[in-house]
Amino acid sequence: MSSKKLLQFLVALLVLPVLTFAQNTTGNLSGSVKADNGESLVGATVTLLHVPTGTVYKVQVRKSGFFDISNLQPGGPYTLTASYVNYQNEKREEIYINLGDVARVDVVLSSKIEKLADVTVNTSRKSSDLSVRGGTQTIIGRDKIENLPTVGRNLQDFLRFTPSVKMTGGTGGLTGISIAGQNNRFNSLYIDGAVNNDQFGLSASGTNGGQTSVGPISIDAIDQFQVMISPYDASIGNFTGGGINATSKSGTNNYSGSVYNYTQNQDLTGKTPTGDKALAVKLNPFSAKTQGGTLGGAIIKNKLFYFINYETISSNRPQPFDFTNYKGTSKQADIEALAATIKSKYGYDVGTFINNPDIVDAKRIATKIDWNINESNRFSVSYRFNDSRNYSTSSSNSTTVNYNNNGILYPNKTKSLSAELRTTFKNGASNKMLFTVTDVVDDRAPIGDPFPRVTITDGAGKIILGSEEFSTSNLLKQVNKNFLDYFKFNINNHSVTLGLDYELSHSYNVFIRQNFGSYTYATLSDFLLDKAPTSYNRSFALLDNSTGDNTKSAASFYTGRGSIFANDEFKPTENLTFNYGIRADYTKFLTPPYRDDYFNNDQVISLLELSNDLYGARSGQMNDPKISISPRVGFTYKMPKERLTIRGGLGMFTGRMPLVWPGGVYNNNGLSVGGVSVTTAAALAKLTFRANPFQQYTAGDLGLNPGLAKGQVDLIAPDFRLPKLFRASLAVDKKFDNNWSVTVEGSFSKNINEIYYQRVDIQNAIGAMVGPDNRYIYNNAAKIQFPAIGNIPAGNPYTGIFVLTNQPYNSKKGYAYNFTASVDKAWSDGFSFNMFYTYGTSFVTNEPTSSQNNSQWRYMETVNGRNYVNRSRSDFDLGHRVSMFVAKKFTYAKGALATTVSLVYNGQSGNPFSYVYGTGPVRDQGTSETNDLLFIPTTSQLNAMTFVTGTGYALSAADQKAAFEAYINQDDYLSKHRGQYAERNGGRLPFQNIVDLKLVQDFNVKAYNHKYQFQLTYDIFNFTNLLNREWGRTYFLSNDQFALVKYAGATGSLTPSYSFNPITNNTPWGVSTSVAPSYSARWVSQLGIRFKF
Repeated sequence: MSSKKLLQFLVALLVLPVLTFAQNTTGNLSGSVKADNGESLVGATVTLLHVPTGTVYKVQVRKSGFFDISNLQPGGPYTLTASYVNYQNEKREEIYINLGDVARVDVVLSSKIEKLADVTVNTSRKSSDLSVRGGTQTIIGRDKIENLPTVGRNLQDFLRFTPSVKMTGGTGGLTGISIAGQNNRFNSLYIDGAVNNDQFGLSASGTNGGQTSVGPISIDAIDQFQVMISPYDASIGNFTGGGINATSKSGTNNYSGSVYNYTQNQDLTGKTPTGDKALAVKLNPFSAKTQGGTLGGAIIKNKLFYFINYETISSNRPQPFDFTNYKGTSKQADIEALAATIKSKYGYDVGTFINNPDIVDAKRIATKIDWNINESNRFSVSYRFNDSRNYSTSSSNSTTVNYNNNGILYPNKTKSLSAELRTTFKNGASNKMLFTVTDVVDDRAPIGDPFPRVTITDGAGKIILGSEEFSTSNLLKQVNKNFLDYFKFNINNHSVTLGLDYELSHSYNVFIRQNFGSYTYATLSDFLLDKAPTSYNRSFALLDNSTGDNTKSAASFYTGRGSIFANDEFKPTENLTFNYGIRADYTKFLTPPYRDDYFNNDQVISLLELSNDLYGARSGQMNDPKISISPRVGFTYKMPKERLTIRGGLGMFTGRMPLVWPGGVYNNNGLSVGGVSVTTAAALAKLTFRANPFQQYTAGDLGLNPGLAKGQVDLIAPDFRLPKLFRASLAVDKKFDNNWSVTVEGSFSKNINEIYYQRVDIQNAIGAMVGPDNRYIYNNAAKIQFPAIGNIPAGNPYTGIFVLTNQPYNSKKGYAYNFTASVDKAWSDGFSFNMFYTYGTSFVTNEPTSSQNNSQWRYMETVNGRNYVNRSRSDFDLGHRVSMFVAKKFTYAKGALATTVSLVYNGQSGNPFSYVYGTGPVRDQGTSETNDLLFIPTTSQLNAMTFVTGTGYALSAADQKAAFEAYINQDDYLSKHRGQYAERNGGRLPFQNIVDLKLVQDFNVKAYNHKYQFQLTYDIFNFTNLLNREWGRTYFLSNDQFALVKYAGATGSLTPSYSFNPITNNTPWGVSTSVAPSYSARWVSQLGIRFKF
């Protein structure tokens, strides 16, 4: 789209006095007022009072017999009074409003035959009926926040109680969040309407500051969460996974506050959960503390309110490693001697390797001001500030020795502001205007002194030392500004919403991988004797050749996103509601990238297109966006006598994706960042190890023309579109007495726009392997060569050329479906219960989970090479899940004492994983990769395969075949798929059963007409492991891959040979010994002290 067309589109947005409602910060109330003879009382007055703040709302019943009140502060309690001339007033108390939801209150007034007192009725706390206009959502209010067990004290601890949510790998205890089987980076997270998901996409948790293991806001500052999955209200958008809204607390007329301290240490954590029980040891001394306080109240009663939260986090968690589990060749003395040699020879301290601690320090502030300007206008402004840092070290494990100083330092500063004006008009219409700004700085640096990265192959293991290779030159600054305006009006049975949403983002990113040089050696002896490495890689700034973050080669670009929508909530009858609308989304990269004229030369393009499809991509070109139209329709049908509700709908959803993926076009363009990759034996033989990170090899040192060191190039297809899917759902809700309810729900999603990567600079396959495994074989990642052009000699100056597109080589697209059955008991009389079973499955063609485009392509498991991906089970596939939450509060001693016991059970299918070769037979990325899917031979095929000896263990070819045959037969997946290629994510880790416990003891005191409370809490993650060390097992498998067989090469006729080691290839997975509470197999607990006033 041209700049002129973009301007016209944005002008069209701005002339509408309206806003998108994607960032929910309020709730709504709807209902009817009738006479006792069933007649609608048109013109009846409905007055709603927010009891804590004295805020009053007034509307009148319309001709349709309905009333609607919008822009309500979530929570409560509210009191509703309905009045009409010659009719007795009726009052409804204890009404609570859920974030983003519609509470329903229907009132029947009795005529004043004789003077009677007004009628007062208590309303159930769970008063929301419409469930986001027919869609699917979960609300988590303060009652659950205060009673659910939490050791991590982060959003993830509470969002895991949404049935279709799956927690994925993350940093420290801060896991990623996958919703409805979708990529964890396809969610949107809003706090008071401000964007708080990591828009650039470096954090695995998907939240700002997530790389530091610290969440964007303290749990003590949050009032409610809302998780939306299929909202058929067209005002809601910008996600294809789920939308997560959180509102912060507000002050009230009552002055209140709290101070708290939460502690974890070695005495509150279990011993080694694996191995011989007699050898189990306690963790080394450590401390993890969270301290803070809250304060809220009224500056002017019923008029002006404030709330503030301040919190600090200080954590130093051990990551123990038992060297006896290491599968490599070297002994512990060899590893210690290596460290001493490097210290004496190069003056570099590699650090420890037995216990690499993970250290976090943070401080967080959240503030909010609410102002009731007058009866019609209310203004809120909130501000959040996070300053955190994480010394993130990689713990050593059975296959890798990691020294402490090859870890990463993650500093983060996040500032976020939300300003909202809510207006209610006398005719019942309402408007909401919201402006937000989020400013994020994510730095990244190696721990320890600068040093080249060194990876040493050590038999079945490897040793890693030196500066982390992706942290040598890495800095990100983001600023996001968002303006929304939303207008809602009522016409008879229709509630119409119109709106716009405009977002402007600026990204500044320095990323030069392997800036200090990266060496790989075949053996420890080769490194110590300074023999030739097996590979050398380095990237460098082409614009100023500087080392580190201070470089002109940074990527800097602006992104604009605009949305408009129209939505109608139509009530043809009192019990039937239709919700339908249409939404238009448009995203454009506003900054043109650098253009590499060499790449765009006709000779280069024609040679590339002889072997690969470029999908029209060219250097210096971003995609030409089109407006994405998303129609939706939902319904809710209630049967009051049966206390039954049927709801559902269908529609399209256009989402966002991490800006780092298309942003690669600005980083990797052949002009700003160059690179060399040395893999040939002849060139490597000339290299010796250079310990000075600032004097690494240049193109000239390697005998290359500088023009042949352009590094990686990322391209984007001109017709590329943002992720989009079709989603449909159907649910039945049944209510029973005493706030019990049952829900059965199903949903289906089908991808419309998916994300794919193609590498377009590799030569075609040279043939197929001979035998039953007849996959394609490439010429060891041989690249297409170009003739001499200008002053650049013949060759290929690029380390890789990658295209981001929506078009796979096949037409099969991903899909997902989820089924849930749940039983719920809303909190009342000190008791709450929730239990659900859910099953979800999801399939994708390509799984983008990295922040680097070459890695998106490189780490996909395939049969015939990464340019030929097939639809497969997703990494985010949910599987079976059973969850139960039960809480009971016991109050005694005339209310002076109270004890609350909460138990949570979560039974979850393990993560899917792939069976692969230990080295790559396909060779489209060399032979050292482990992403080529295994061929599972039948008995006869296995007997015909060639196995080689001399692989580091004394087994003949016949013994290896026999051992491999036995392994296949004992494995459920392999034994059922003999004669086939293993499917990507065909295997699965064991089912996990985790029980968490929370104990709360309250001491209540009343003095000087004010209530005070002293509270002790004790949270235990994996409580059953405390009872029995064999219980509560959690499992892990690095990279979700199991390299079962090693490909040992092929003869000239392309007949492959293999090797199999039954000693190292026993069980694919290991038991987690982490201290992080989110995925530890040991019990981890936390002691809390709180004083409320």
